[in-house]
Amino acid sequence: MLPFLLALFATSVSATAFQDCGSVAADVVLDIEGCDLPPCILPRGETLDVAMQFVASRDTDVLTIDASGIIGGVEVPWPGIDTNGCLYTTCPISQGQSVDWLMPVPILDEYPALSVMVKFSLVDSANELQVCALLAAIIV
Repeated sequence: MLPFLLALFATSVSATAFQDCGSVAADVVLDIEGCDLPPCILPRGETLDVAMQFVASRDTDVLTIDASGIIGGVEVPWPGIDTNGCLYTTCPISQGQSVDWLMPVPILDEYPALSVMVKFSLVDSANELQVCALLAAIIV
């Protein structure tokens, strides 16, 4: 019983709190390197790992990354991110499969220092949001 509790504690410690914005996958966990509770600090000039774990709701041959920042109510695409989500996991994915996904995200020096809501989604071949996460961040 103790190993199970330790594993559960270790999992919960590394997760980042987020608002789900329409995920159809089950058991979604988000982990932004260095951030447990938003607002997440995103230092310019660094690359942070973004990890997601989820149980797929359908078979899909592709995952498309849709990342954006919401600034003053306006959604702006996150520049410089390759949209091929299969580069960061193994595709195809089967319904019910547990998926581990990890992507390095550069925070470019050119980004302005500001507070932003970050929206990050993985879209499947049926154009459904397998995962959709929304969280507050501060680019410094």
